[in-house]
Amino acid sequence: MPILVDKVGSEGEAGVYTGNKDFYPVNPLAQPLPRWSKLYKRIELLPWSLRYNIGATEEAILKEAILKDKIIRLATSIRFQDKWTSNVIKHAISEFSKRMGSDYYGYHNIDHELEATYLTLLAICGHSQQNLFTQDDFIYLFVAALFHDYDLRKLYDKPHEESVEEFLRSDDKMKKFVAGAGISLDIVIAIIYRTTHPFKGEVANRARERMQKLFTVAGIPENDTKTRGHYEYLGWFLSVSERIAGYALGNIEHAKDLARRNGHALGWHPSLINEESVKYFSALKEEQEMVQCVLHGVPDEYKKNFFDNLQFFKESWEEEIKIRSSIRRNELSLISAVEKIGKNIDSSVGASILNIYRELPSPIPINEKKFIRSLSDSSTIVITLRVKDEDGKIVGYVKGGPLENYKLRSGTKDENWGKKNTAHMEWISIKPGYWGETGGHLLRLHFLKEAKRRGYTFVTSYVHRNVIMSRINRGERIMIVQKYDPDKLDYYRSDLRSLSHAVLQS
Repeated sequence: MPILVDKVGSEGEAGVYTGNKDFYPVNPLAQPLPRWSKLYKRIELLPWSLRYNIGATEEAILKEAILKDKIIRLATSIRFQDKWTSNVIKHAISEFSKRMGSDYYGYHNIDHELEATYLTLLAICGHSQQNLFTQDDFIYLFVAALFHDYDLRKLYDKPHEESVEEFLRSDDKMKKFVAGAGISLDIVIAIIYRTTHPFKGEVANRARERMQKLFTVAGIPENDTKTRGHYEYLGWFLSVSERIAGYALGNIEHAKDLARRNGHALGWHPSLINEESVKYFSALKEEQEMVQCVLHGVPDEYKKNFFDNLQFFKESWEEEIKIRSSIRRNELSLISAVEKIGKNIDSSVGASILNIYRELPSPIPINEKKFIRSLSDSSTIVITLRVKDEDGKIVGYVKGGPLENYKLRSGTKDENWGKKNTAHMEWISIKPGYWGETGGHLLRLHFLKEAKRRGYTFVTSYVHRNVIMSRINRGERIMIVQKYDPDKLDYYRSDLRSLSHAVLQS
């Protein structure tokens, strides 16, 4: 007998938020289209839609489809109606994609929602013999996991539970999905409030207060502490599941990508990513009981992934500490150098740059074939960061060239396009351990100097807004051309005419 029945669950009127749901920040990655262009956009997206639905093999296109199919198969095995499940997931993907676009560089994206949902279902299925969860619990956790970050206003990467509640209550399709499953939207929202993180102090007190009001509206008597406690337990289970999901489901490369995205969203300097990731895992020790409960329910391969990733970040941070200590004790010193780029590029230089490119992918993806071709283009500027007196080992680089050679992020329009007066600088890439010891400054300054020497007036690039503002506050002539909220990976322009003679000679 299927667990989804034609029964309407309680929605209640638990203090519905009445903010202007039509207000959104301007997100160039997902700008609303004028009416005349909607048909064109549908036609333009048709090839992607077809590839998505027939199951093409390209990883970038299929990631969401693969996760979706895994969730549906797992949900069907526990007697979810497959059509209902598919429709709910499609709706989540559609709404997140419309608001954030395909190249949003944040941690809390649709991939995170799908990973959280899949791991949560795996974990509760693994406890089927212990009877910890009812079939209704399965549905509650499925819906709450899939929409726990349903903050489509997206003022910040980290969602606000109040906004999640607002959007869930204003979404007519969600109301139908929840009613069709015979569950309470109020309880779904209460479970999501328990995913507030960190769940401590005043933050936890406010979340619990809201949860209690939602339980009351859902018809759970105030003296029924057992039922209320059970749903709060489900929220705690989801909270831990969603925080470890990506690190359990993916390998080390996936974990590194998650850490970089999370670090960018939180405004961490790249030199802090491994250190803060270790702290992130260490904080889970405070919830050891639930961590063990979640991991107990998942297959061994995912447990191994989780602990392997934890160990990787720990070892990487320890290695960083050693390298930085050597630099600070003047046992190592870093220098930057302009490389000769063209058909006769030094093979060892090209190989070193390509290895770093693969190890540290940029937030603004560049096709590998195009990247390799650019190393044979004499118009390309490459500055390497080397370790002095260690055979000049390359530990970082920055690369760029004429603006016209680049495809910019959706929404970026540069008035200098075609004028051949602007060099575009790609992402600065430095191996862990060498970040934070003036290497980034050396590379950027040397790139600006070389661009000016080649006759460019401007240099443009993408970087976190906090970094741009810090440079502006130091007196640099920088203009933010296009802001991107909430990932804050903004497009800026530096005016090379402001570079002083002293800087050029340094």
